[in-house]
Amino acid sequence: MVCWKCHEGVQGPVCVGCGAIQPPRPDADYFDVLGLERRYHLDGRALEKAFRAVSRKVHPDRFTKRAAVERRMSLQWTATVNTARRVLKDPVTRAHYLATGTARPPERGGPQPDPDFLEEMFELQSEARRAPEAVRDRVNTLRADLDQALEARFTAWEAGEGDLDGVDLLLAHLRYLATAERLVDQS
Repeated sequence: MVCWKCHEGVQGPVCVGCGAIQPPRPDADYFDVLGLERRYHLDGRALEKAFRAVSRKVHPDRFTKRAAVERRMSLQWTATVNTARRVLKDPVTRAHYLATGTARPPERGGPQPDPDFLEEMFELQSEARRAPEAVRDRVNTLRADLDQALEARFTAWEAGEGDLDGVDLLLAHLRYLATAERLVDQS
């Protein structure tokens, strides 16, 4: 990337040659934005440290006396850095981002769980509405099983022993189960 102001090579959000903030890429990878390795298992402290470091470089207070274009880029960077932190901080959102390249599942469409799973969720949600305590253990067991499957998939992927095919289906199962969890938790 080349600095828009001094035309020198640039590696980060701010040119080391002239100090001009650079425009954030619209398709920026959130791991790259924060300078983190692309992986599911992130250290929360490392994430926060990376977030603070980039935030300090691009914070609007540093560009108050600069041209309007740099102030605008600073705001864009701040929004991008905040979004990157939010997406990467939550394990489920991070998993979805790694598997699909998007932070959120589509409103419609996406992977369809098999009919047996959907029937089980319907029955579980019905029972949870009637007698939440009666299904609490079943909901917790299903959640633990899905979390373990997700963990195993990412552990293998990070070790170079698998891919992320099917992660979006596991996440869809977690979304269905979340409804039953909410019903149980409301009791």
